[in-house]
Amino acid sequence: MMIVRSIILGLGATLALGVQWALADGVQASTQIVPAARISALAERTARSLVTDPARAIVPAFTLSDQAVPAGVVAITSGAPQLNAGYVGIPIAIGVDGQVVRTVFAGFRITTYVRTTVAAHDLMAGGIIGADDLAYAQLPFTGRMNAPIESLLGRKLRSAITRGDAVYPDATLINEIVHAGMPAVLIVHDGPVAIAADVVARNSGGLGDYVATFDPQTQRVLSGVVTGPNIIELTLPGGNAE
Repeated sequence: MMIVRSIILGLGATLALGVQWALADGVQASTQIVPAARISALAERTARSLVTDPARAIVPAFTLSDQAVPAGVVAITSGAPQLNAGYVGIPIAIGVDGQVVRTVFAGFRITTYVRTTVAAHDLMAGGIIGADDLAYAQLPFTGRMNAPIESLLGRKLRSAITRGDAVYPDATLINEIVHAGMPAVLIVHDGPVAIAADVVARNSGGLGDYVATFDPQTQRVLSGVVTGPNIIELTLPGGNAE
């Protein structure tokens, strides 16, 4: 009796295990995986066809995951994109046997590159900027005001700047080389004639700044451009400072 019972229990266990395997095989056979790489590749091709400006680049905003869909013939297509200045969204429809079973959205950030003044080498805090200290490079636009190299020459750095980093106007200070109340030389250009006079600066300024001067001998006030330490130049209309 015990032997018959053991045989029956063994057959039952085997049958139950066979049913589990059959169910598992059925589940596996009823689904398939669409790789995230396949979806991302289509989304990126679509996004790049919309963002063609060489000064703009796209990068994925997030990572897609593999998609489990019913078994059958899979086709994926891109839908109508959502595009603005900084972002593009691409809907990807996943179809099985001609029926859309899922829509996945891929997103890309758009980065705009602009010509930016950068440090040509490591710059020390307090240094005076010269022509060899700066260069131009294409950097992502940050919304901060950029400045041409010539407008930064002669200015003083507030802090150290690493090579290749942007140099913005607010990272510099005026390097005052003419000081209010101190003696200076005013050079007046009138055509080929240049006349120099000892004057007193009425305000301080750095290279390229306009400074008012007072001539004690003539009692006249004239303004000119700072061109060097304690040197201010004024070119009269029709004159040539060269």
